[in-house]
Amino acid sequence: IKGSSFTREINQSVNMSDNTFKLIFACLWIIYILIRRPHVNAYNHSRNKRGKTTASELVVFVSLTLGMLILPLIWVMVPSNLYDLNLPVWLRLLGVVLAIFSLLYFYKIHQCLGQNWSPTLEINPTHKLITKGPYKRIRHPMYLQILLWVIAQALIISNLWASFSGLISWIVLFLIRVPKEEQMLIAHFGQEYKEYMKETNAIIPKMMK
Repeated sequence: IKGSSFTREINQSVNMSDNTFKLIFACLWIIYILIRRPHVNAYNHSRNKRGKTTASELVVFVSLTLGMLILPLIWVMVPSNLYDLNLPVWLRLLGVVLAIFSLLYFYKIHQCLGQNWSPTLEINPTHKLITKGPYKRIRHPMYLQILLWVIAQALIISNLWASFSGLISWIVLFLIRVPKEEQMLIAHFGQEYKEYMKETNAIIPKMMK
């Protein structure tokens, strides 16, 4: 009871409406798009792109679009409290902080990837194995960034469907993409990538020995 009273006092002192969080979330999504856009443009203008839309890639695309864009967009646009989780304001603000951190991480990953980035699983002729920066201790920092983003999304939105849709989308992404990506990289880089796998974890940073 004491904890509930303390939470109510924080909520009243901050006094942030659901519309405020909708505006914040929309702004964060715009920043997300602006970070990614130059890399999409560079990929689209590249003569080396060889991506193919396979059935599994289509499943991933539909899942991410639904869970990270369409359902959250419906939450932003539709004035309704249906399925509201009523998370405390401080927890939703924590989600905002986590989203900002994930965006900074997102930018750093893209800067490190450069022309290696592609929206689909593919290897271009100039592909290099990156083992520095965000890739020093984990092999798939982009998937870690997406995980941080969907957790932040769940906290900020505070809605049963729009919150957890992102987490479900990430699970689909991780289970489908990572095994195929690992196989692709082993086939291309061979022993070099196998040695890199020994030194790193997939998405949880490996502690230094």
